Amino acid sequence: MQFERLKERTFTDKWNHFEIKPKKISFFSKILRITKNYLRKITKVSIQIKKIDEIIDFSFENKQIDKILLNKRNLLIEKKINEFLIPFNIKFSKKNLIIYIKQFHKVYFASPIRHLGSGIGYNQALLIYIIIKIIKPTDVIESGVMRGFSSYIIDKALEKNSKIHCYDISFSKLIYRSAKASYCENDISNNFPKFKGKKILALYDDHVSHLDRLQLSQKLKIKYNIFDDDLNFFNIHSDGWPPLPTLNMLINFKRLKFKKKNNFKWVSQSRIGKINFKIFEKDFFNKKQYKYNLFPDLFDITGYRNHGQTSFLILQK
Repeated sequence: MQFERLKERTFTDKWNHFEIKPKKISFFSKILRITKNYLRKITKVSIQIKKIDEIIDFSFENKQIDKILLNKRNLLIEKKINEFLIPFNIKFSKKNLIIYIKQFHKVYFASPIRHLGSGIGYNQALLIYIIIKIIKPTDVIESGVMRGFSSYIIDKALEKNSKIHCYDISFSKLIYRSAKASYCENDISNNFPKFKGKKILALYDDHVSHLDRLQLSQKLKIKYNIFDDDLNFFNIHSDGWPPLPTLNMLINFKRLKFKKKNNFKWVSQSRIGKINFKIFEKDFFNKKQYKYNLFPDLFDITGYRNHGQTSFLILQK
C-alpha cells in the first residue's frame, strides 16, 4: 500500500484507480499549499478556502419541527433501527433507542461542520451515534477523517473517558478537532494502534480496499467495524474513488454466481474502472465468523438521503 499526499489518495494493488494522471498545479497554487502546510505545522491551525456554495449542506436548512410529527417520526426510526440491530444479538433497550434518537437530532444540528460533501449524512451519522451509544467502546479507530464531521459525531456519542484514534494521510481539510482524539497523519496500515483488553470499534471511511481493512481488523482483533462506501457490483459506478473490493462484494460474490472472467469494468466520471475477479476466489471468512448488514435507508422517515452505503460488521471469535 502507498499514498501520495499531492493527490490525497491511498493506492492499493486491488484495482487500476481509473489510471489517474497527476494534476497540473499552477505556481500560485503550489506557493499557497506550501504556505498553508507551513502555517498549519507552526500554529496547528487548519486554513480553509471554501466556495460559498459548498458551505451548507441542505439537511441543515431543511428539518421537521412539528413536535407531533417528530415524536411519530422517532417511533418509526426506532422500529427500523431495532429491526436492523436484532440480528447482531446486541443487548439494548428500546426506551434508550428513542432517547438516543432525540439526542442525536440535537447533536446533528449543533454540528460545527455544515459542509458534508461526499462524507456521511444524517442517516448514517444517526446509526453510528446509536451503535456507539449501545456498544460503549473504550476506543474508536477512525480511518479517514476529512473535515472531522464523523469525529464530532463519535465524540458526542462516546463515554467521557473513551478515546478516538484518527488516521488520515492528510489533515489539510480538517475543521473539527476532538479533545478525546489523537491524530496521526499517516495511513493506519503504516502505524498500527495497539490495544489490550479494550472494547474497540473501527470506522473505515478512507476509500481504501475493504479487504485490506478487514484483514487489519482481523489482525488487531477488532470486533466492531463500520465500513462506509460499501457498494456492490451494480452501483459501484456511483463512487469516484471506491474502496475495492468492498465488503459487500466479498460477501455476495458467490451468491451472484458470476461467470469466470478476468475482470469487471465500469465507468465513473468518464473514467474506466477495472477490478480483477481473481480477488474473490479466496474465502476470507465464512458465515460463522461474522454478522453483517447494510445500514437501512431512512429517507422515507427522515427526508434525508443516505450518502452512499454504510455497513456494520461484527467479527466473531
